[in-house]
Amino acid sequence: MQVLLQQNKTQLKLNLSHTVLSSILGANHSSGPNGNVDIIVYDTRKIGTKRNAVFFALQGIKKNGLTYCEDAYRKGVRCFVVASKVTLPDDCFVIKVEDTLQALQTLAKYHRSLIQYPIIAITGSYGKTTIKEWMYFLLKDHFRVSRTPKSYNSQIGVAHSILELPIEADFGIIEADISHPEEMDSLEAMIAPQIGIFTGVGNYYTHNFENQEQHISEHLKLFDRCGTTITVEEFGSDLRRRKIQFQLAKKEKWANFLQKRLPFINNQLLLFEAVSYLGLPIEIIESKASKLPQLPGRLEIFEGINDNLVIDDTYNIDIDALDQALEYLMTSKEKTKKVLILETKGVEEFQKEKIIQLVERYEVKHLLILESEKIALIKGFDGGSSDLPSILRSIENSAILIKGPFQSSVNQCVEVLKKKSHETYLSFDLKAIKNNLNYFRELIPADTKLLVMVKAAAYGAGEIKIPHFLQENGVDYLGVAYADEGVLLRRNNIHLPILVMNTENDAFSDIIRFDLEPSLYSFDVLNAFIQFLVDHNLENFPVHIKVDTGMNRLGFKYTEVPVLIKKLKATNIIAVKSVFTHLSDADNLTSNFSELQLKEFTEIKSLFMNSFSQEIVFHALNSEGIIRYSSNYSFNMVRLGLGLFGYSQSPNASKRLEPAVAWKTTLAQIKNIKKGEFVGYGRAYAAKKDMTIGIIRVGYADGFSRRLSNGTGEVIINKRSCKVIGNVCMDMAMVDITHVSCAIGDEVEIFGQQQNIFQFANHLKTIPYEILTTIGKRVWRRYLL
Repeated sequence: MQVLLQQNKTQLKLNLSHTVLSSILGANHSSGPNGNVDIIVYDTRKIGTKRNAVFFALQGIKKNGLTYCEDAYRKGVRCFVVASKVTLPDDCFVIKVEDTLQALQTLAKYHRSLIQYPIIAITGSYGKTTIKEWMYFLLKDHFRVSRTPKSYNSQIGVAHSILELPIEADFGIIEADISHPEEMDSLEAMIAPQIGIFTGVGNYYTHNFENQEQHISEHLKLFDRCGTTITVEEFGSDLRRRKIQFQLAKKEKWANFLQKRLPFINNQLLLFEAVSYLGLPIEIIESKASKLPQLPGRLEIFEGINDNLVIDDTYNIDIDALDQALEYLMTSKEKTKKVLILETKGVEEFQKEKIIQLVERYEVKHLLILESEKIALIKGFDGGSSDLPSILRSIENSAILIKGPFQSSVNQCVEVLKKKSHETYLSFDLKAIKNNLNYFRELIPADTKLLVMVKAAAYGAGEIKIPHFLQENGVDYLGVAYADEGVLLRRNNIHLPILVMNTENDAFSDIIRFDLEPSLYSFDVLNAFIQFLVDHNLENFPVHIKVDTGMNRLGFKYTEVPVLIKKLKATNIIAVKSVFTHLSDADNLTSNFSELQLKEFTEIKSLFMNSFSQEIVFHALNSEGIIRYSSNYSFNMVRLGLGLFGYSQSPNASKRLEPAVAWKTTLAQIKNIKKGEFVGYGRAYAAKKDMTIGIIRVGYADGFSRRLSNGTGEVIINKRSCKVIGNVCMDMAMVDITHVSCAIGDEVEIFGQQQNIFQFANHLKTIPYEILTTIGKRVWRRYLL
């Protein structure tokens, strides 16, 4: 049976009917109305899309997926794979199997059977994710590469990874890991790799095997069908004993390529040998080696307070990773004094003993071991303090390794030790953002895609964190203003499709190199881009056509559309992926101009649909447009912007949306001044009476505009409104606190719960967009979970 699995470049669309899916899984029984499945889910917390999903009710030791079927149903799922009887409404299609995990893996094996390009599999105890991400970094500009998301290397994670592989690519990279005998059998059957990378096997999980030899042998099962497997010299004998064809990554071959700023030489050796084997020219490897990124959660190194060097390895606490991290700490030359901070919450007692033995072997003289945020062991610190923040702040001129699980108290240690240059910060409530995202999803039809604009550093929220949050929460597209913004996202592991709104001729090469999708808005840009593609022997490149329906900014006018369509139909160099327009007055609740625009756009849509046979996406609605017109004009896609952060002019929407952004600073100094004294530059303010003023740590260099001077603006201190007096300075501002009981260091709200962003913007006679996008980069961004 051959079933087509449709995909765009980055996201799987299964396109399986319920009955065909049931047949692939070899179901014991199935019942219910037939329908289609686009995506697979097994965690109801991550159901954030209205695409047709099938829920696999996986059976765990502590949790049974059956208990979450009702939650999945409430979130729109209508197809379920279960191993036990479950009662669901009549509009559900239920597939009964013996084992839901095996069923998920069966579907993964089916998908793998459709893939013809080589799969590279990585296993071992050391550096799997690091090598995989570095390989992608080196290869992606020269080959079509797909890889495991995050560290998805378990029985479930590998199945997930296989199902996300596109049908067409040059290479796929999958990482795999095991903790018990025979687990690799099912992973190898799903991955079926042609090329292997073996990083070596340490002692973690050895207690689950008869001995270390069996532990190694079980890992090596992954390479039984590989044409070749790449490893380093110290592990070559392991492959030789199992008669696995291998190739060694030798230090003498790659010595000139090694990056001293990056830890773990073996990871780099395996990387360079692997990409060279795959055909990447030596000169390209050499030119890009110096640009290899530091990976978050993978030994991130940064300057700390008190002239410390902080080595953040808050990813896991397994023995082998700790061994590597300690080796890096103790051999690093930057600081003579070495400090180790460990979190052992959730670690079994026999593993704790091994951790202590390992630490003793490295002769670590300054040690803090934490358990559930409490100090379990302290060694080598003077002063006798038992207060953790005080101990951390007492550390000076040291190299500090922080090691522990990803979500644990050691993350707080990282924050305490970070060198912060500014007490002014902008906070983003991710729970509120998720609520707002889901609210807009509820407004649009189930088959309508959601594009979220992240231009201007996601409206000031930060270039990286918010796009990653959106990617994890299942949005379909991201939009940026300029190609440079899209390049930054690609370099930080954003794999969603990215629409570039303002396409510049100088950015054509970056658009192609980083797999961005340009908006074409004039014949000049259209002709120039087509010629560029011709010069580079490219065709069928996805583009988006912008039409102007009344904004009178970028876009083809209605009268130009017939000629445009004729030109588009005459070439196969570009492929129209979407057609869109921009509403100019959607936030004006008393105007019907947007409806006139939408009617004109509907006519343009008809012209395109009558002229092209392929599927084209049409989109027009922005945040306010979604709220007002989603029932009639959602088309195939909508574009969410500032509404993501909980801001809208609509009273009804404001009841459901949660403001997600707050800008705060602190009070630096308090002064009493006499009547007639002057305040600030230019003596712009003269006290009309004796008064108390506060100096706050924010100025126009932070985005706190000089137009807020002399009573125009106000802030909130201890729930009281305080007027700005004098001229706003570059780094400071002065406010009247005569009527407020406060102290140095107290929190100052610029906008947030007590003064919302609309009120703050009104002081400046502007809009929230301008406020958020002009807040300076030196203002620290905090993200609240």
